[in-house]
Amino acid sequence: MPVRISLMILFAGLLAPAIYAQDCGENKEACAANPPGLIFELGTKGGQKAFHLGEIIELEERYSADAPKKYYVLAQPANVEGGYSTKLSILPDEDLIDRTTATGRVSAQAILIANCMGYGISGGASGVCADCGGRLMLGREPIRFPYALNYRFTIAKPGHYTIAARAGNIVLSNAASEQEKALEVTSKPLEIEILRDENWASQQLAQAVSSFEAAKRNYQLERWDERPVASLQGDELMRETKIAKEMNDAAQVIRFLDTEESLAQAVRFYDGSLTLAGYANPFWNAVLESSHRKLAVKLLADRMLGEDFLASEDFVDVLTAMSIQQEQPEVFNRGDDAARKQLSLRTVEILKGYVLGLGKSLAAKEPAAREAGAKTFEHYAAQKYCSNEALIETGVAREILLRARNAIE
Repeated sequence: MPVRISLMILFAGLLAPAIYAQDCGENKEACAANPPGLIFELGTKGGQKAFHLGEIIELEERYSADAPKKYYVLAQPANVEGGYSTKLSILPDEDLIDRTTATGRVSAQAILIANCMGYGISGGASGVCADCGGRLMLGREPIRFPYALNYRFTIAKPGHYTIAARAGNIVLSNAASEQEKALEVTSKPLEIEILRDENWASQQLAQAVSSFEAAKRNYQLERWDERPVASLQGDELMRETKIAKEMNDAAQVIRFLDTEESLAQAVRFYDGSLTLAGYANPFWNAVLESSHRKLAVKLLADRMLGEDFLASEDFVDVLTAMSIQQEQPEVFNRGDDAARKQLSLRTVEILKGYVLGLGKSLAAKEPAAREAGAKTFEHYAAQKYCSNEALIETGVAREILLRARNAIE
Protein backbone atom coordinates (compact mmCIF):
# COMPACT_ATOMS: atom_id res chain seq x y z
CA MET A 1 0.00 0.00 0.00
CA PRO A 2 1.39 3.45 -0.92
CA VAL A 3 2.21 5.46 2.20
CA ARG A 4 0.62 8.88 2.54
CA ILE A 5 2.99 11.76 3.21
CA SER A 6 1.71 14.93 4.84
CA LEU A 7 2.79 18.23 3.29
CA MET A 8 4.63 19.17 6.47
CA ILE A 9 6.70 15.98 6.36
CA LEU A 10 7.37 16.46 2.64
CA PHE A 11 8.59 20.02 3.07
CA ALA A 12 10.61 19.03 6.13
CA GLY A 13 12.35 16.41 4.02
CA LEU A 14 13.01 18.66 1.05
CA LEU A 15 13.76 21.94 2.78
CA ALA A 16 15.45 21.16 6.09
CA PRO A 17 17.79 18.22 5.54
CA ALA A 18 20.85 19.52 7.35
CA ILE A 19 22.23 21.81 9.99
CA TYR A 20 25.10 24.26 9.80
CA ALA A 21 27.25 25.54 12.59
CA GLN A 22 27.17 29.34 12.45
CA ASP A 23 24.51 32.01 12.27
CA CYS A 24 24.66 35.61 11.13
CA GLY A 25 24.72 36.92 14.68
CA GLU A 26 28.02 35.18 15.42
CA ASN A 27 29.80 35.50 12.11
CA LYS A 28 28.74 38.29 9.73
CA GLU A 29 31.22 37.18 7.05
CA ALA A 30 29.74 33.68 6.96
CA CYS A 31 26.40 35.14 5.83
CA ALA A 32 26.87 36.95 2.55
CA ALA A 33 24.28 39.56 1.55
CA ASN A 34 21.29 38.15 -0.27
CA PRO A 35 20.99 38.86 -4.03
CA PRO A 36 19.70 42.38 -4.78
CA GLY A 37 15.96 42.73 -4.35
CA LEU A 38 15.50 39.17 -3.02
CA ILE A 39 13.90 38.61 0.37
CA PHE A 40 14.28 35.35 2.31
CA GLU A 41 12.56 35.11 5.69
CA LEU A 42 12.26 32.35 8.28
CA GLY A 43 9.26 32.59 10.57
CA THR A 44 6.82 30.58 12.62
CA LYS A 45 3.15 29.99 11.98
CA GLY A 46 1.23 32.99 13.25
CA GLY A 47 4.43 34.61 14.50
CA GLN A 48 4.50 32.36 17.56
CA LYS A 49 7.69 32.81 19.58
CA ALA A 50 7.10 30.65 22.69
CA PHE A 51 6.61 26.88 22.47
CA HIS A 52 6.19 24.13 25.00
CA LEU A 53 8.62 21.23 25.18
CA GLY A 54 7.13 18.59 22.86
CA GLU A 55 4.95 21.06 20.95
CA ILE A 56 5.00 20.91 17.16
CA ILE A 57 7.05 23.88 15.92
CA GLU A 58 5.69 24.96 12.55
CA LEU A 59 8.25 26.92 10.55
CA GLU A 60 7.74 28.75 7.30
CA GLU A 61 10.26 29.84 4.68
CA ARG A 62 9.12 32.86 2.68
CA TYR A 63 10.71 33.85 -0.63
CA SER A 64 9.86 37.06 -2.48
CA ALA A 65 11.49 39.64 -4.77
CA ASP A 66 11.09 43.38 -5.26
CA ALA A 67 11.80 42.90 -8.97
CA PRO A 68 9.18 40.46 -10.32
CA LYS A 69 10.26 37.70 -12.71
CA LYS A 70 13.94 38.13 -11.89
CA TYR A 71 14.49 35.04 -9.72
CA TYR A 72 13.35 31.43 -9.48
CA VAL A 73 13.32 29.34 -6.29
CA LEU A 74 14.26 25.73 -7.04
CA ALA A 75 12.54 22.63 -5.72
CA GLN A 76 15.65 20.51 -6.30
CA PRO A 77 18.65 22.84 -6.13
CA ALA A 78 21.23 20.03 -6.13
CA ASN A 79 20.61 19.75 -9.89
CA VAL A 80 22.20 23.18 -10.42
CA GLU A 81 25.87 24.07 -9.96
CA GLY A 82 26.49 25.23 -6.40
CA GLY A 83 22.94 24.45 -5.35
CA TYR A 84 21.84 22.98 -2.03
CA SER A 85 18.65 22.72 0.00
CA THR A 86 17.93 24.65 3.18
CA LYS A 87 20.30 24.19 6.10
CA LEU A 88 19.35 25.32 9.57
CA SER A 89 21.47 26.74 12.35
CA ILE A 90 19.95 26.07 15.78
CA LEU A 91 21.86 27.46 18.74
CA PRO A 92 22.65 26.38 21.36
CA ASP A 93 22.89 22.88 19.90
CA GLU A 94 23.95 20.84 22.95
CA ASP A 95 20.42 19.51 23.46
CA LEU A 96 19.54 19.21 19.79
CA ILE A 97 18.87 15.78 18.25
CA ASP A 98 19.17 15.41 14.48
CA ARG A 99 16.50 12.90 13.53
CA THR A 100 18.05 12.28 10.11
CA THR A 101 20.84 10.40 11.88
CA ALA A 102 19.54 9.71 15.40
CA THR A 103 16.31 7.90 14.50
CA GLY A 104 16.32 5.78 17.64
CA ARG A 105 16.21 2.63 15.54
CA VAL A 106 18.57 -0.16 16.65
CA SER A 107 19.13 -3.73 15.48
CA ALA A 108 20.41 -6.86 17.20
CA GLN A 109 21.30 -8.79 14.05
CA ALA A 110 25.01 -7.90 13.98
CA ILE A 111 25.29 -8.74 17.69
CA LEU A 112 23.53 -12.09 17.34
CA ILE A 113 25.99 -13.31 14.71
CA ALA A 114 29.08 -11.59 16.13
CA ASN A 115 30.65 -14.87 17.32
CA CYS A 116 30.15 -16.69 14.01
CA MET A 117 33.09 -17.57 11.77
CA GLY A 118 33.61 -15.12 8.91
CA TYR A 119 31.52 -12.44 10.58
CA GLY A 120 31.35 -9.13 8.74
CA ILE A 121 28.96 -6.34 7.88
CA SER A 122 28.14 -4.68 4.61
CA GLY A 123 25.51 -2.15 3.77
CA GLY A 124 24.44 0.66 1.53
CA ALA A 125 22.44 3.81 1.41
CA SER A 126 19.83 5.17 -0.91
CA GLY A 127 18.76 8.71 -1.69
CA VAL A 128 15.38 10.35 -1.55
CA CYS A 129 13.47 12.17 -4.20
CA ALA A 130 15.10 11.02 -7.43
CA ASP A 131 13.12 13.47 -9.55
CA CYS A 132 11.78 16.55 -7.74
CA GLY A 133 12.31 19.02 -10.55
CA GLY A 134 10.49 22.32 -10.71
CA ARG A 135 10.99 26.02 -10.14
CA LEU A 136 8.77 28.84 -9.00
CA MET A 137 8.99 32.45 -10.20
CA LEU A 138 9.38 34.94 -7.37
CA GLY A 139 7.39 38.15 -7.11
CA ARG A 140 6.33 40.60 -4.42
CA GLU A 141 3.86 38.14 -2.91
CA PRO A 142 5.92 35.64 -0.88
CA ILE A 143 6.05 31.97 -1.85
CA ARG A 144 5.74 30.05 1.39
CA PHE A 145 7.15 26.64 2.30
CA PRO A 146 5.81 25.40 5.66
CA TYR A 147 7.26 22.46 7.58
CA ALA A 148 7.38 21.15 11.12
CA LEU A 149 10.82 21.36 12.69
CA ASN A 150 10.09 18.29 14.83
CA TYR A 151 10.33 15.88 11.91
CA ARG A 152 14.00 16.77 11.48
CA PHE A 153 15.17 17.98 14.87
CA THR A 154 14.21 17.41 18.49
CA ILE A 155 14.91 20.19 20.97
CA ALA A 156 15.29 18.14 24.13
CA LYS A 157 15.47 20.80 26.83
CA PRO A 158 13.76 24.13 27.57
CA GLY A 159 15.60 27.38 26.91
CA HIS A 160 16.16 30.21 24.44
CA TYR A 161 17.07 29.14 20.90
CA THR A 162 18.16 31.02 17.79
CA ILE A 163 17.31 29.55 14.40
CA ALA A 164 18.62 30.75 11.04
CA ALA A 165 18.30 29.28 7.56
CA ARG A 166 20.70 29.25 4.63
CA ALA A 167 20.10 27.84 1.16
CA GLY A 168 21.55 27.76 -2.33
CA ASN A 169 18.23 27.44 -4.13
CA ILE A 170 17.85 30.64 -6.16
CA VAL A 171 18.69 31.18 -9.86
CA LEU A 172 18.33 34.13 -12.19
CA SER A 173 15.39 33.78 -14.55
CA ASN A 174 17.35 35.10 -17.55
CA ALA A 175 20.30 32.70 -17.25
CA ALA A 176 20.71 30.03 -19.91
CA SER A 177 20.19 26.56 -18.48
CA GLU A 178 23.77 25.47 -19.20
CA GLN A 179 25.11 28.58 -17.44
CA GLU A 180 22.89 28.46 -14.35
CA LYS A 181 24.55 28.81 -10.98
CA ALA A 182 22.74 28.75 -7.68
CA LEU A 183 22.65 31.92 -5.59
CA GLU A 184 22.91 31.71 -1.79
CA VAL A 185 20.37 33.27 0.55
CA THR A 186 20.40 33.60 4.32
CA SER A 187 17.58 34.47 6.70
CA LYS A 188 17.73 36.75 9.70
CA PRO A 189 17.92 34.86 13.01
CA LEU A 190 14.61 33.71 14.47
CA GLU A 191 14.39 33.76 18.26
CA ILE A 192 12.15 31.26 20.06
CA GLU A 193 11.63 30.16 23.64
CA ILE A 194 11.04 26.55 24.68
CA LEU A 195 9.14 26.12 27.97
CA ARG A 196 8.59 23.09 30.19
CA ASP A 197 4.96 22.72 31.35
CA GLU A 198 3.83 19.28 32.48
CA ASN A 199 0.22 20.39 32.91
CA TRP A 200 0.14 21.62 29.32
CA ALA A 201 1.62 18.32 28.12
CA SER A 202 -1.00 16.32 30.01
CA GLN A 203 -3.81 18.43 28.56
CA GLN A 204 -2.45 18.12 25.03
CA LEU A 205 -2.14 14.38 25.45
CA ALA A 206 -5.73 14.03 26.68
CA GLN A 207 -7.01 16.07 23.74
CA ALA A 208 -4.93 14.14 21.22
CA VAL A 209 -6.02 10.77 22.62
CA SER A 210 -9.68 11.83 22.48
CA SER A 211 -9.29 13.15 18.91
CA PHE A 212 -7.49 10.03 17.76
CA GLU A 213 -10.04 7.65 19.27
CA ALA A 214 -12.96 9.59 17.77
CA ALA A 215 -11.38 9.65 14.30
CA LYS A 216 -10.45 5.97 14.54
CA ARG A 217 -14.05 5.04 15.45
CA ASN A 218 -15.35 6.94 12.43
CA TYR A 219 -12.75 5.32 10.20
CA GLN A 220 -13.64 1.83 11.37
CA LEU A 221 -17.40 2.46 11.18
CA GLU A 222 -16.94 3.08 7.46
CA ARG A 223 -14.82 -0.10 7.30
CA TRP A 224 -12.10 1.84 5.50
CA ASP A 225 -9.50 -0.14 7.43
CA GLU A 226 -10.72 -3.22 5.54
CA ARG A 227 -10.84 -1.68 2.06
CA PRO A 228 -8.08 -0.41 -0.25
CA VAL A 229 -8.10 3.36 -0.73
CA ALA A 230 -7.95 2.76 -4.50
CA SER A 231 -11.50 1.39 -4.31
CA LEU A 232 -12.90 4.66 -2.96
CA GLN A 233 -14.23 7.44 -5.17
CA GLY A 234 -15.77 10.89 -5.02
CA ASP A 235 -17.19 12.10 -1.72
CA GLU A 236 -16.29 8.88 0.07
CA LEU A 237 -12.62 9.27 -0.88
CA MET A 238 -12.66 12.88 0.34
CA ARG A 239 -14.19 11.83 3.67
CA GLU A 240 -11.69 9.00 4.08
CA THR A 241 -8.81 11.36 3.35
CA LYS A 242 -10.10 13.90 5.88
CA ILE A 243 -10.57 11.38 8.70
CA ALA A 244 -7.25 9.65 7.95
CA LYS A 245 -5.53 13.02 8.29
CA GLU A 246 -7.32 13.64 11.61
CA MET A 247 -5.99 10.33 12.90
CA ASN A 248 -2.46 11.09 11.74
CA ASP A 249 -2.47 14.64 13.11
CA ALA A 250 -3.56 13.46 16.57
CA ALA A 251 -1.00 10.64 16.49
CA GLN A 252 1.79 13.10 15.62
CA VAL A 253 0.93 15.22 18.66
CA ILE A 254 1.26 12.12 20.86
CA ARG A 255 4.52 11.21 19.11
CA PHE A 256 6.30 14.49 19.80
CA LEU A 257 5.18 15.07 23.40
CA ASP A 258 7.75 12.53 24.63
CA THR A 259 6.51 12.09 28.20
CA GLU A 260 6.09 8.78 30.00
CA GLU A 261 2.33 9.20 29.69
CA SER A 262 2.45 9.91 25.95
CA LEU A 263 4.74 6.90 25.42
CA ALA A 264 2.26 4.66 27.25
CA GLN A 265 -0.55 5.89 24.97
CA ALA A 266 1.59 5.48 21.85
CA VAL A 267 2.36 1.86 22.77
CA ARG A 268 -1.32 1.24 23.56
CA PHE A 269 -2.34 2.47 20.13
CA TYR A 270 0.53 0.75 18.32
CA ASP A 271 -0.52 -2.65 16.96
CA GLY A 272 2.61 -3.55 15.02
CA SER A 273 1.31 -2.21 11.70
CA LEU A 274 3.69 -0.32 9.47
CA THR A 275 0.97 2.12 8.49
CA LEU A 276 -1.89 3.98 10.11
CA ALA A 277 -4.73 4.89 7.73
CA GLY A 278 -2.20 5.00 4.91
CA TYR A 279 0.43 7.06 6.77
CA ALA A 280 3.70 5.71 8.12
CA ASN A 281 2.72 4.73 11.65
CA PRO A 282 3.55 7.68 13.98
CA PHE A 283 3.24 5.50 17.08
CA TRP A 284 6.26 3.44 16.06
CA ASN A 285 8.24 6.65 15.62
CA ALA A 286 7.06 7.74 19.06
CA VAL A 287 8.60 4.58 20.51
CA LEU A 288 11.86 4.81 18.58
CA GLU A 289 12.38 8.50 19.38
CA SER A 290 11.34 8.29 23.03
CA SER A 291 13.79 9.47 25.67
CA HIS A 292 12.17 6.95 28.05
CA ARG A 293 13.81 3.86 26.52
CA LYS A 294 13.70 1.65 29.59
CA LEU A 295 9.96 2.17 29.95
CA ALA A 296 9.53 1.63 26.20
CA VAL A 297 11.15 -1.82 26.45
CA LYS A 298 8.83 -2.86 29.29
CA LEU A 299 5.69 -1.56 27.55
CA LEU A 300 6.60 -3.10 24.18
CA ALA A 301 7.37 -6.50 25.70
CA ASP A 302 3.87 -6.57 27.21
CA ARG A 303 2.19 -5.09 24.13
CA MET A 304 3.68 -7.77 21.86
CA LEU A 305 1.60 -10.38 23.66
CA GLY A 306 -1.69 -8.57 22.99
CA GLU A 307 -4.33 -10.39 21.01
CA ASP A 308 -4.34 -7.75 18.24
CA PHE A 309 -0.59 -7.17 17.99
CA LEU A 310 1.16 -8.02 14.70
CA ALA A 311 4.61 -9.11 15.86
CA SER A 312 6.97 -8.92 12.88
CA GLU A 313 10.58 -10.10 12.59
CA ASP A 314 11.68 -6.48 12.48
CA PHE A 315 9.75 -5.62 15.65
CA VAL A 316 11.32 -8.47 17.62
CA ASP A 317 14.76 -7.47 16.34
CA VAL A 318 14.35 -3.85 17.46
CA LEU A 319 12.89 -4.85 20.83
CA THR A 320 15.80 -7.21 21.45
CA ALA A 321 18.34 -4.53 20.53
CA MET A 322 16.63 -1.93 22.74
CA SER A 323 16.71 -4.41 25.62
CA ILE A 324 20.43 -5.16 25.45
CA GLN A 325 21.09 -1.45 24.89
CA GLN A 326 19.35 -0.70 28.20
CA GLU A 327 21.16 -3.49 30.03
CA GLN A 328 24.66 -2.59 28.86
CA PRO A 329 24.51 0.86 27.28
CA GLU A 330 28.22 1.65 27.32
CA VAL A 331 29.22 -1.57 25.59
CA PHE A 332 26.30 -1.35 23.13
CA ASN A 333 27.06 2.23 22.15
CA ARG A 334 30.70 1.41 21.38
CA GLY A 335 29.42 -0.42 18.32
CA ASP A 336 32.66 -2.22 17.46
CA ASP A 337 33.28 -5.93 16.82
CA ALA A 338 34.61 -6.55 20.31
CA ALA A 339 31.54 -4.98 21.87
CA ARG A 340 29.18 -7.02 19.69
CA LYS A 341 30.97 -10.25 20.62
CA GLN A 342 30.80 -9.33 24.29
CA LEU A 343 27.04 -8.79 24.04
CA SER A 344 26.21 -11.73 21.78
CA LEU A 345 25.41 -14.51 24.28
CA ARG A 346 23.24 -12.31 26.48
CA THR A 347 21.43 -10.93 23.43
CA VAL A 348 20.61 -14.46 22.29
CA GLU A 349 19.13 -15.13 25.74
CA ILE A 350 16.99 -12.00 25.53
CA LEU A 351 15.78 -12.91 22.05
CA LYS A 352 14.94 -16.44 23.15
CA GLY A 353 12.79 -15.09 25.98
CA TYR A 354 10.86 -12.82 23.63
CA VAL A 355 10.37 -15.56 21.02
CA LEU A 356 9.08 -18.03 23.62
CA GLY A 357 6.75 -15.37 25.02
CA LEU A 358 5.44 -14.61 21.55
CA GLY A 359 4.92 -18.31 20.83
CA LYS A 360 2.91 -18.85 24.01
CA SER A 361 0.68 -15.86 23.15
CA LEU A 362 -0.23 -17.12 19.67
CA ALA A 363 -3.22 -19.22 20.68
CA ALA A 364 -5.00 -16.20 22.19
CA LYS A 365 -4.32 -13.84 19.30
CA GLU A 366 -6.79 -12.69 16.69
CA PRO A 367 -6.46 -14.47 13.30
CA ALA A 368 -4.36 -11.84 11.49
CA ALA A 369 -2.12 -11.28 14.51
CA ARG A 370 -1.77 -15.04 15.04
CA GLU A 371 -0.71 -15.59 11.44
CA ALA A 372 1.87 -12.78 11.55
CA GLY A 373 3.17 -13.89 14.95
CA ALA A 374 3.44 -17.54 13.89
CA LYS A 375 5.63 -16.59 10.92
CA THR A 376 7.88 -14.52 13.15
CA PHE A 377 8.05 -17.29 15.75
CA GLU A 378 8.96 -19.91 13.13
CA HIS A 379 11.67 -17.70 11.69
CA TYR A 380 13.43 -17.00 14.97
CA ALA A 381 12.83 -20.42 16.53
CA ALA A 382 14.87 -22.07 13.78
CA GLN A 383 17.86 -19.70 13.95
CA LYS A 384 21.10 -21.11 15.40
CA TYR A 385 23.20 -17.97 15.92
CA CYS A 386 26.63 -19.60 15.82
CA SER A 387 25.41 -22.64 17.78
CA ASN A 388 24.65 -26.20 16.77
CA GLU A 389 21.15 -25.92 18.21
CA ALA A 390 18.10 -23.97 17.15
CA LEU A 391 17.09 -21.03 19.31
CA ILE A 392 13.93 -22.91 20.35
CA GLU A 393 14.19 -26.70 20.62
CA THR A 394 12.42 -28.26 17.63
CA GLY A 395 9.93 -30.26 19.67
CA VAL A 396 8.95 -27.25 21.76
CA ALA A 397 8.51 -25.07 18.69
CA ARG A 398 6.36 -27.72 17.03
CA GLU A 399 4.13 -28.02 20.09
CA ILE A 400 3.68 -24.24 20.31
CA LEU A 401 2.70 -23.98 16.65
CA LEU A 402 0.33 -26.94 16.96
CA ARG A 403 -1.38 -25.29 19.89
CA ALA A 404 -1.78 -22.11 17.83
CA ARG A 405 -3.28 -24.03 14.90
CA ASN A 406 -5.68 -25.88 17.19
CA ALA A 407 -6.89 -22.52 18.49
CA ILE A 408 -7.97 -21.62 14.95
CA GLU A 409 -10.05 -24.76 14.70
